[in-house]
Amino acid sequence: MKTMHVTQNPWLVRSVIKRNPKLKLICLPFAGGSSVAYREWGRLLPESVETIALEIPGRGQRLMEPLVTHLPDLVKQIAENIQGELDRPYAFFGHSMGATLAYELSHHLAARYNNEPAFLFLSGRSAPHLNDREEPIHQLNDEDFWEKIRSFEGTPPEILQHKELMELLLPIIRADFKMVETYVHQSRPPLNIPMTILGGLEDESTPREHLDAWQGYTTASFSVRMFPGGHFFLQKHTAQILELIMRDLSAVMAL
Repeated sequence: MKTMHVTQNPWLVRSVIKRNPKLKLICLPFAGGSSVAYREWGRLLPESVETIALEIPGRGQRLMEPLVTHLPDLVKQIAENIQGELDRPYAFFGHSMGATLAYELSHHLAARYNNEPAFLFLSGRSAPHLNDREEPIHQLNDEDFWEKIRSFEGTPPEILQHKELMELLLPIIRADFKMVETYVHQSRPPLNIPMTILGGLEDESTPREHLDAWQGYTTASFSVRMFPGGHFFLQKHTAQILELIMRDLSAVMAL
């Protein structure tokens, strides 16, 4: 396994440090996830792009820190703690919960700091106004909650079969689902940021029409790309996703 480099800033983790990147790709986690999900990306992307994985409280190297369950609070904390990294063009990649964080963070950075990303890659997440239709699961009992998590097929079998690991992960995943399921979308003018939406062809939680609906959230270029697989399609198609990211980034800036 590649070593993850934690900077003095605990929010930021790099798998590979690039000397003088032209763009920083900041990756946001899915529910229950950590920076580990993006550990190979820095090695696979060229020297012109530095991958920075966000580590939010309560997981990874920050396992003992209090969990955050209110999405606007987390957005503000992230914005405050990544300011030192926004010294050059940057883009966000977020999967599922991470897509919602990336979208809200883009609005917050534009309004509060006049510094918006050069590109948004939003994966495995319906457009914000459609998420209210999802049935909440964060208040289910432990057995029913885990059964729902299993259905997403993103948790390795060795974890699902390991009682102690499940007990460790349960409050983290439940807190993340509470944060997403209590999130209230505020209607605002669309962003002027190029946007690529990624989805899984067999992901019933985010049907194609829910992904297409993101088009109303930007006045810039927009595309939807579909991959074989369910909600965690990104785990099996890393090379293709990184190729897509580089192609779309190269269309708007010199890399």
